[in-house]
Amino acid sequence: MIYDLAIIGGGPAGYTAAEKAAKHGLSVILFEKDKIGGTCLNRGCIPTKCLIHSSQLFKKIETSLKHGIEVGNYSYDYLQILNRKNEVVNLLRSSIEKMLKKEKITIIYQQAKICENNIIKTATESYKAKDILIATGSIVAKAPIKGVELAITSDEILEKDIDLKESYIIIGGGVIGVELATILLNLNKKVTILEMADQIVFNMDKEISQKLTLSLKKQNCSVITKASVLEITEKNNEKTVKYLDKNDNEISIFAQEVIIATGRKANINNLFENLDIKTARGILTDDNYKTNIANIYAIGDVRSGNIQLAHIAIGQAENVIDVILNKEKSVSENTIPNCIYTNNEIASVGLTENEAKEKGINTTTRKILTGSNGKCLIEDSENGYIKLVFNSDKNVLIGAQLLCNDATNIVGELALAIENKLTINQIKKTIHPHPTIVEMIWDSCK
Repeated sequence: MIYDLAIIGGGPAGYTAAEKAAKHGLSVILFEKDKIGGTCLNRGCIPTKCLIHSSQLFKKIETSLKHGIEVGNYSYDYLQILNRKNEVVNLLRSSIEKMLKKEKITIIYQQAKICENNIIKTATESYKAKDILIATGSIVAKAPIKGVELAITSDEILEKDIDLKESYIIIGGGVIGVELATILLNLNKKVTILEMADQIVFNMDKEISQKLTLSLKKQNCSVITKASVLEITEKNNEKTVKYLDKNDNEISIFAQEVIIATGRKANINNLFENLDIKTARGILTDDNYKTNIANIYAIGDVRSGNIQLAHIAIGQAENVIDVILNKEKSVSENTIPNCIYTNNEIASVGLTENEAKEKGINTTTRKILTGSNGKCLIEDSENGYIKLVFNSDKNVLIGAQLLCNDATNIVGELALAIENKLTINQIKKTIHPHPTIVEMIWDSCK
């Protein structure tokens, strides 16, 4: 049998594309070497958010007395926290598998290798398809540090590290690093973050980075920026990280465990056989996700230059099936929300004020602090804000930065507003519910 579409990878990009293709009448075969759901469901987005939620529940007990709730001796069971995470992951995976089965999608749980003439080989069989979609995602990228093999990655902390250590050094202050730090700090572990750039979460607005740094330090986290890590060593069950500080001084710090959180890279290992697919830190494609070889496409984290976010992969999955069906792409990739799930959530979409100025756009900003919002005060929200950036010539919303409870939910409204070029008056015209955090958007526009 020749399938209409073969998909390599069963993560958000792969299973979304499979469902849409099948709903449009294409025969689909999906190859997944591990578990359906990919990194996002099994070792990324969902597991980290489960652990963050559980750790936050534990942390809130510390402040329960001021709410009139008295708690005696309390502790946590990390094994049970992991078990609860596994329950959520298994439920979501089961739901996806049922959907794929309902759409009559063939699933092959083996490593797939793409060969010439649209042949896909596994260890036991060969298959053929008219079109092939590569959606193999990304894998952990370990920085080239001497002794890096002594460090663990987010995979171990999420799946295997049942007995948590008392102290951790996290190398990398990006999204993965600060979210792992949040979990560990909430569980009263000692954490040091080492970041090479001059700020943590370097892709975010500088003010957000500064406030997040202060928040982490309040939990006794040591945040060291402009740090160039030289070596990791181990002796007597203690690990040492040697680094150069901003003044090129060589410094050593110690912890029971070291976590590498220096990002991810495209997963193209053992993917091709006698096939000259062009790559450059991922698979090169055109704007329609087409590779240099006819009828082979790539989307999501495996695609060169792609922002590695699950919701981008899902959007591209929708679009690539439109392309294969010779239809207009249905999802815009112009407006991409970026979220970080720390205790005080962080979200950003569109342009920051500085980015707009660099593009020669005149701006006006509206900023409102969480201290003036009833819901934030009720929920003991940390000091934060919502900032809206408008094109002052057109009064159109072009960017937003949020540091507050529920920021990752609220940002969707702002992404919708930016994508549809809403003006300040159009946003102000719409009544928002009270008391809510989202009404801060309304208040800031008045």
